[in-house]
Amino acid sequence: MRFNRKFIIFIAIIIVSAFIRFYQLNNIPPGLTIDESSQGYNAFSLLHTGKDRYGQPFPILFRLFDSIQVPLYTYLTIIPIYFFGNSIFSVRFISALSGILLTAITFLLLTDFKSKRKSNLDNIAALMVAISPWAVFYSRICTEASLGITLYALGFLCFYRSLKHRWLFPVATLILGLSTHAYYSERIISILFIIGYTFLFRKELFLNRRLFILGISLFITTQIPHLLIANTGAFTRRVVQVNYFSEQFFQNNSGDLSRIPFGRLLFIVREFASQYLAYFSPRNLFFDPDPQAVRSMPDISVFYSWMIIPFVFGLRWLLVNRSLPLIRMIILLILIAPFSASLTRDPFSTIRALAFLWGITITIAFGFNYLLSILSSSKFRFLIFIAVILLSISQLYIAYFVLLKYERSNNYGYSYMELLKQTEQMKDKKFVVDSPRQPAAGIMFAFFKRYDPNLIQKDLNPLFAGRYYDSFELDEPYVVDNIEVRPIFWQKDVCKKQVLVGDLLAISDGQAKEHKLSFIFDIKDTAGDVVLKAYETNPDVGCNLRR
Repeated sequence: MRFNRKFIIFIAIIIVSAFIRFYQLNNIPPGLTIDESSQGYNAFSLLHTGKDRYGQPFPILFRLFDSIQVPLYTYLTIIPIYFFGNSIFSVRFISALSGILLTAITFLLLTDFKSKRKSNLDNIAALMVAISPWAVFYSRICTEASLGITLYALGFLCFYRSLKHRWLFPVATLILGLSTHAYYSERIISILFIIGYTFLFRKELFLNRRLFILGISLFITTQIPHLLIANTGAFTRRVVQVNYFSEQFFQNNSGDLSRIPFGRLLFIVREFASQYLAYFSPRNLFFDPDPQAVRSMPDISVFYSWMIIPFVFGLRWLLVNRSLPLIRMIILLILIAPFSASLTRDPFSTIRALAFLWGITITIAFGFNYLLSILSSSKFRFLIFIAVILLSISQLYIAYFVLLKYERSNNYGYSYMELLKQTEQMKDKKFVVDSPRQPAAGIMFAFFKRYDPNLIQKDLNPLFAGRYYDSFELDEPYVVDNIEVRPIFWQKDVCKKQVLVGDLLAISDGQAKEHKLSFIFDIKDTAGDVVLKAYETNPDVGCNLRR
């Protein structure tokens, strides 16, 4: 009877997790980011041609303008694109599904855990993952990180279960190896975790050396694709863009350290320590949102503020019970998970530390379970539990489904989706859309219009032929039917009959007057503010003025 009750509660939690992640997924966040547009169109292109938009057959890494994207999410997105077509829902489907699976994995991790107090620890932990702001947010946008943490958590679960079932060790290393193809952070923390796990449980592992060697061999095998492009710019491109190891960054930010011996080494140590400790800051975890607006919700932090109380008790519980195998693994996870993010110059970048946030969520679940267990009245426990959950969900609804939709639509390219609707109604006109501040507009248009990938490949492939993994400084022109996405060139563009579209910085009122442009329409964001303006050129007048 107790098992059936626990299972029914678990199913209810999964339903809640699925509802929160799929509810209005096609509309909130409104629009697609650069990463999402790239993922979606590359999956569409692979589905129909076996090549990405650059004409590269089944890449090891995907280009993204001047950066790269790890491949696993894109390949998996082919499936929802096939079944649901080119839509926001399809692009975010794998991420939402990953969030639901992470909820289930958390339950399975703790379902066999033996606590001294009778509890529903597994269901509490699953519920914490289901409703935590960080988990909900990253489950509802197309990001490789959501798939990466789910694979990492699955590998973590298999490592824990392998302490009783030795044959699971190779499975665990294989899954952890695959997680390195899902997101960048897992490349580092997977290796660190295997080393730490081997040290902590060396006696158990060496009881069967063959399985241990097989597991390590499988992990190394999964890294072969990385090794194949290790000598190219793509392999380290993202690291080069965000790290603080370069000489130029040191000179610009080191201050007096540049004048002393070993100053650069001290600078690197200082930066790492500062970034690493920032992830343990209660203020960053429970009170302040992620500094990047595109990576956070308005007025809500990574966790709900009330969670700081069970977090403190959870830390105490971990320290008291640190001799238990699972607790040792969780402590190891929490200590190593911020390493990848700490090697970058961005302060408290939550997307790079999802494994860490997962470990903190489990810690909060331990503390919450402890606090409930010390209450003598079962009815009081139930009322406290329901009140806290309802408070959290209401706060989540206001921050995400109301404020984010109306305050941050510009971060997700909503205005360009509205622009696309306008261009569909004016197919007799040629549009030039200014691209410097929204380079993904061309891919977004191609994705929603289901534009023939062969035509995009024809334009882009000659630019990157033989340099797919090496050259990242070239411009990418996009011509999609009657839309051309590129920077506006005033000297030439006013001499052609076309419609120029740009944001308020690209086309000011003064420029429109100077070049004799005729206003046609504007595009507003969800809050009603004008974001884009469209003007038609008058070559007979504007071009003569240029001469």
